[in-house]
This record gives sequence, structure tokens and C-alpha cells, in this order.
Amino acid sequence: MDESTRQDRLEERIIACLLIERQSPYDALKTLMAQPAPPDPMEAVFALITVGADLSGWHEPVLHALSHRCFEAATLFICELWAEGYRLDPPES
Repeated sequence: MDESTRQDRLEERIIACLLIERQSPYDALKTLMAQPAPPDPMEAVFALITVGADLSGWHEPVLHALSHRCFEAATLFICELWAEGYRLDPPES
């Protein structure tokens, strides 16, 4: 699957979790990671940050607040990954 298509699908799934299923941003990340074939954790975090950035462009207070919660959830998730031993290693040449 094309990288941009995979990223688009992650973002669409996060939006569905947030706006349709009314999950918190953190729970949306956990939902993604609980799939039978979960994405790379950094792909999931990037998708949540992208959705948060998109939401911040709206001038509705509820969506703006949700945007902030997306950034907070992404930060917490990254901290938890690091605590569990996840490290970003340089790509192999």
C-alpha cells in the first residue's frame, strides 16, 4: 500500500474514533494499536498530530479543544513508548 494512502487511512480511522465513536484521542491511538495488524507507533502518533493540526484550523471551541487534547495524547503516548523501551533507530543503509 502506498505510504500516503496508509497515512490517510490512519487519519480517517482516528477521525472516526474521535468524532463518530466519541473516543478520547488517547483511546483512538490505543484502538489503532489494538488492530490485528497495528501500524508503526510513530505512524499512529504522526496521524494523530496531523488530525490535531487540522482540527486547530477550525474556529469552533469544541474542535479547538479536541485539537489540544490530540497533542497531549500524542505526547503522553510517545513518553509511554519510551518508558517501554521503544527507540528510534536510524534506518539501515
